Order: sequence, then structure tokens, then C-alpha cells
Amino acid sequence: MSALRNRRHGRRQGGTNPRIRSIVARGAGGLRGRHLFVLDAIGITIAAYVAIVLRNFASVGPDLHDWMIGLILVVVAVRSLVDTRLGLYAHDWRFASVPDMVRIIVAVVTGTIIAAAIVAILSFLRPTSTDKIPFGFWAIELLLSLAVVGGLRFGIRAIFDLSLDPAEAHSTARPTLLYGAGRVGVMLARSAQRTPAAGVRPVGFLDDNRRLIGTTVAGLKVFGGLSSLEEAVRLTGAEALLITASNAPGALVRQIVDAATAQQLTVRTVPSMVELLDGSVDAYRVRPVRVEDLLRRPIATEHVPEVADAFHGRTVLITGAGGSIGSELARQVLAVGPKRLILLDRAESALFDIHRQLTEVRVDPPVEIVPRLGNVASRNAIARLIASEKPDVILHAAAYKHVPMMEEHPSDAVQVNIGGTASLLDAAAAAGVERFVLVSTDKAVNPSSVMGASKRIAEMLVADTARRTGRPYVSVRFGNVLGSNGSVVPIFRDQLERGLPLTITHPEMTRYFMTIPEASWLILDAAALGQPGDLFVLDMGKPVKVLDLARDVVRLAGRDPDTQPMEFIGLRPGEKLHEELFYDTEHVVPTSTPKVMRAISEEPPTDVRASVGGSAPTARNHTLRCGSSFIDVWVASPAGQRLRTCPRRAPGSSRS
Repeated sequence: MSALRNRRHGRRQGGTNPRIRSIVARGAGGLRGRHLFVLDAIGITIAAYVAIVLRNFASVGPDLHDWMIGLILVVVAVRSLVDTRLGLYAHDWRFASVPDMVRIIVAVVTGTIIAAAIVAILSFLRPTSTDKIPFGFWAIELLLSLAVVGGLRFGIRAIFDLSLDPAEAHSTARPTLLYGAGRVGVMLARSAQRTPAAGVRPVGFLDDNRRLIGTTVAGLKVFGGLSSLEEAVRLTGAEALLITASNAPGALVRQIVDAATAQQLTVRTVPSMVELLDGSVDAYRVRPVRVEDLLRRPIATEHVPEVADAFHGRTVLITGAGGSIGSELARQVLAVGPKRLILLDRAESALFDIHRQLTEVRVDPPVEIVPRLGNVASRNAIARLIASEKPDVILHAAAYKHVPMMEEHPSDAVQVNIGGTASLLDAAAAAGVERFVLVSTDKAVNPSSVMGASKRIAEMLVADTARRTGRPYVSVRFGNVLGSNGSVVPIFRDQLERGLPLTITHPEMTRYFMTIPEASWLILDAAALGQPGDLFVLDMGKPVKVLDLARDVVRLAGRDPDTQPMEFIGLRPGEKLHEELFYDTEHVVPTSTPKVMRAISEEPPTDVRASVGGSAPTARNHTLRCGSSFIDVWVASPAGQRLRTCPRRAPGSSRS
């Protein structure tokens, strides 16, 4: 019966034989730039001729004066050149949209102005014909040419849309309600209607905007907010719900997921607004809801103005470019429009992947993207790289980050996290690099691990170099990012897929979490706002229980968290039950970006760089002296000095 309904629906809506629609669609879609060029020339010739006739300043037929033929030739030649220059013959017009209409209008108006100017000059040189070109001719010719040029292109779009087989769409795509009738929702609805193979058949909108309730958007009815979900499902037969509010906060996403699950709907979403930096929205980009979406927070869709000054047209070097944060920083920097983007990583496969991904992104003007394989702890290699590439900005994301692993390999943690940072800072200072940004961690606050202590020393090295050079070298400190390589969420997903119990350290363990796109977005803001020696801390919101996060992962996988086996394995070496973002002695002040805070503390010891030594250090020992004193890390250096990684707390001091 369902198939019969679909066939009837297809005949009723399509109105024509599918074979005929296919032939027409192929014909329209097969038009190339050269074909449009010829059609435009014919249409514009006719438009100019009709404009002459309507203005009654020449007889029709073979009596046309030579100068009138010349007038038509000037109009056709100018329009052809302008249209070519503005790209009207290098576009796939099956997907024409409003910006394309604006481009057509600009081309037509520009052509009219240039042609009128040329004819005026020629008329001035030949006064006998000056009074034969009334102004009305240009107005009529402009409107007719606009109809020809625009009509041809949007006719291709209309033919393509009408050629779609509704029966095919019904048989291959799931009826889907869209939550969010805004710009992204409309774009996705139209994309889904044109591409049924994407598996989405829009049947209606849900939106909390009361002005839209009961109206029609993109040919679909807006039923109302979440309270109207049950009625919308009953009336449309929807089997899925697609969240098209790309900037919806996590709390709203959670409500939508819960309501849709109660109606036994499959829930999917479009990427967040930060992930849609290229501006493209289509039905192929929808994906399942992830736990990151449940923790998503409203973020700005525009950077602070200083970001353009710091990155646009500049040479930017990103270390750890193959990692989770480094690769996202690379994507977002590319969207700002640097002159050159240098990607540095020691992992060959990861570097290859991010380089390939970025080179596939079309940006205007083109950006030179340079992959460089190397280790930040190799002082000589880093010095040569920075001296030859001459970056204006360095974003230092390369680091060892896994706490228990670094407890077993303290020398490697010190060599990369401290020695690598020192190598980059020394080379940057020598080469005159304008800006330097260290990606730090909340584990640098009152560290209980080698990894945290090494990152705290790295923060101190950045502040010391900024003090010596007077340049805006800064650190940005934040907590965990969701979905990064080796982080808790991918581990939980892997355990679920393999049918294993979820392993959790402690039922009360909490962590600060942020999505990778949001963290990267705020790092760029902080980088642009930075003054010499600044330490920025990102607003991470409230800490989240790891146990609650695990239950969300299970729920989104379509399972019952109450029946999913979980094991509590205890704290591992170097781990804390709860993390901190600030030292008690740090004074916190806001910045012009709401979620970027500046932590003001005492300057690092003047001998901190000398203590690290002139070559990449290796750990000799590391001792933990907890409480209100400090944590020391011993490093091999000329003097064998030890570095205090935590400031002493002043009696009675408190965090501001």
C-alpha cells in the first residue's frame, strides 16, 4: 500500500513522464559556458532591437541605419565581456540562488553603464547621431537584458528542480521534520528537495517563533515549537527529526533529543555554525547528534575585529597541526584569509590528512598551504624552519597531553612540552615573529602530574620571552575538549561498539569540557587581543561529571544507560578528582570577548629561561609537594636548577 501511495503521489505531483523529465534535466544541466555565451548574445541582440523599436527612433526591418547596427554590436560586445569577467559563464546554474541573482544584476547594470558611456563618446565624435539615442532606450534595454540573462540561468534552476522525481524521493528518503525555520533550515530544506539521494524528505518545520506558526516556509508548514511535535508527527508521518538550528545551545539540543526520542524519531543535526565556516549547507552534511552537541553553548559568529588584523594576509605557523586542536585552528585560520599557512607536525599521516583537507577548500584569494614534517623539540630544525618561513604568527598546539602516559615517560613530557616550547620561543624571538600563542591546559594549575607541571613551565617561558622582547606572546589555558584523539568520549564510543563495560575512574570525577570548534574560535580571539605576557583562560562553564557524560553517550547510541555495564577503576597516576582553571593568587579580569578572561599574576622568575637550559631538557626527576607550597620539576640544565611551577599562596589570599 505504501508503494502504491508513493506511485500515485509521484504521478500526481510530477505530472509528466519520468523519462521526459530526465531528458529535459540532462539537456538543461548539460548547458556549458559556451552555450550560454551564444544564447546570451542572441537574446541581448533581440533585447537591443526591441528597445530600439519601442523607443520609435528607427524603422523596423532592413531600414536600420548603420549606426544602429553598430549600437547593437557595442551592447552585445560589452555585455559579453562584462558577463565573462563576472563569472556568469563559469557557474553551475542548477543551484542558482539569491547571491547569484545579485551577481546577474550587477553584471547587467555594469554592462549598461559601460555601453552607454562608449556610445556617448562615439556620438560626441559624430554629432549628427547624438539626438538619436534617447535615455529610455538604455532603461528598456537594461530590463530586457536582465530578463534574458537572468531568465536563462534561473530557467535552468527551475527545470532542474521540476525534473526531480517525487516518487523516487518518497521511496529513498525518510520523511523528516526540521527544527528551525531560519536561514540554515530553509537552505537545507531546498537542498534536500533537490537531492533525495541524501535520504532526507522534509515534511514540515518546528520553530518556537510564534510569528512563524501556521505559516509556510520553503513550501513547508511550520507547526510550532516542541509542544507541537506529537501533532506534527501524526499529521506528516515523520520518522526523523533534523535539528537545523545550527547555533542551538546544548540545553535546547538535549530537550529536542528527549522529545524526539519519546516519539521514537531518529534525531540528526546539521554541524554547528563554527563548523559551517565555508557557508555551505546541504542535505549531505547532516550527521547524528553527538554528545558534544548536548554541551554546545551559544557562541559568537563573528570574531573580534582584531582577528582580521592579526591573521588576514599574514603567514601563520601552526604546530601540532595534525592534532585535534591544531587541525581545527588550521581550518579556522584558513577561513580568515592568511597569505600562507604552514602546518607543522611530527605525525606523517595526520599531517597528510589535514593538508589534503585544507587544499580541497576553495578560498578567494587562494592561500598557500605548506606542510612541514618535524619535531618541535629539535632546536636546530625549528630554528631553520622559522628563519626560512618567516611566520608572522605562531600557534603552538603541539604537546604531549595524556597524563598517565607522561607519568611513565617524564623525560619525553619535559623534552616536548618544555623543550619544544623553548625551542620555538627562541627561534621566534630571533626571527622577529610578531605573535606567539601557547595552547595550555587547566592541568597546569596546581599540577599533580608531570604533564601539568611541564605545561605550567611552558606558560612561564612564554611570559618570560614576552617580557624580554616586548611582543604579544601569550598563553591560552582551558580544560578538556570533546572528541579529541584519545579523550573520554571516543573511548566510551569504542567500548560501546565492542560490547565492553564503560570504564570510569570515579563516580564523582568532574572535568571542564568544551567543543573543539569553540575552543579554537576563542583561541584566535585571545591571540588577537593579547598583550605581551598575557595569560588567557577560556570560560569553560560548569564542570561536568564524567559519569553523566558516559550516560549521555549511551543514550545517544540508542541504549538504556541504566542497563549499560560501567566499571569504576579509580584514579590513575597523576590524575585529580577535580580540575581548576586559576591559581588562588591570579586576579581574573574580563576582556572584550565574553568567554575569554585574562588571568593576572606575578611575573615568572627572571632566571626561568636559564634554568631550562640552552638545549632541549630531559627530566632528571619530578617530585610532588602538594598543599599550599609548590610542585617542583627537576630538569637537566647547566646549573641543575629546579623550577617552581606553582606560585606560593599568600596568607589569606583568595581568587578574585
